[in-house]
Amino acid sequence: MTLLKDLIDIPEHIDKGQFVLRLTEGVSDPEATVAAYVPTPQLVLAFDDALNFIKGSVLGHTSKATYLHGSFGSGKSHFMAILHLILSGNSTARAIPELAATIQKHNSWIAGKKFLLVPYHMIAAHDVESGILGGYVDFVRRFHPDAPIPGVYLAEGLFKDAEALRQRMGDGAFFAAMSEGASADSDFGDVDVGWDAARFDSAVDADPGSEERSQLISALVGKFFGSYDTQAGGHGEAFISLDKGLSVISRHAQTLGYDALILFLDELILWLASHAADLKFVH
Repeated sequence: MTLLKDLIDIPEHIDKGQFVLRLTEGVSDPEATVAAYVPTPQLVLAFDDALNFIKGSVLGHTSKATYLHGSFGSGKSHFMAILHLILSGNSTARAIPELAATIQKHNSWIAGKKFLLVPYHMIAAHDVESGILGGYVDFVRRFHPDAPIPGVYLAEGLFKDAEALRQRMGDGAFFAAMSEGASADSDFGDVDVGWDAARFDSAVDADPGSEERSQLISALVGKFFGSYDTQAGGHGEAFISLDKGLSVISRHAQTLGYDALILFLDELILWLASHAADLKFVH
């Protein structure tokens, strides 16, 4: 006699957490993520809608945002994880039988495109700027450790410290250190050329979020103040506004050779809801 337990793996204990996939973990384990996913006909249509939405943004060269709505445990994070894997070219995800026709339909515009896909788990973020902009910096430092750091921080304090260090070191030693490893033939374009007094002073006076100011912040953090981005992570005032920050990280992704930057914000609404009673935070 064949028993049910011989046909199905039945755990002795389960809890709600076992039915919820965390996006940042799901994209790091593609095989397990795909193995546990069963696309229903409704989900197949949702993937087509999502890919059409991204296509419109990429081909139209415009920034767009959308959201997923569903109850707890309905599969929102799992959906984003599979979409992330498809766009990253993961062969396991792209081989899901139910999605074959949808993926084939979109291959024409996805082929040859390089996407910078940044997954977030927003729970415990201090604020939206540190969560999104700081999260981007953390991601880039892990996956592109040699790339310049994007200038997403409010820089007045950083510039004052840099000016004090410049006075102690002298212009020659200071700018030599800042320009160490710089080259006009850098893989990252003009973000990695040398520094001198004129360029430094011009960048300090530039508008927040401007390209030259962003490059100065990147150089100072990379060469002298490596802990600044870590210290800034818990303080929203250490970052420029979200609107300007999104522009900065978009340009930064472009200098790294990407055709599009896609941010996957997991648990954003739950994070916002957890602060609903804090009027200062909401404002």
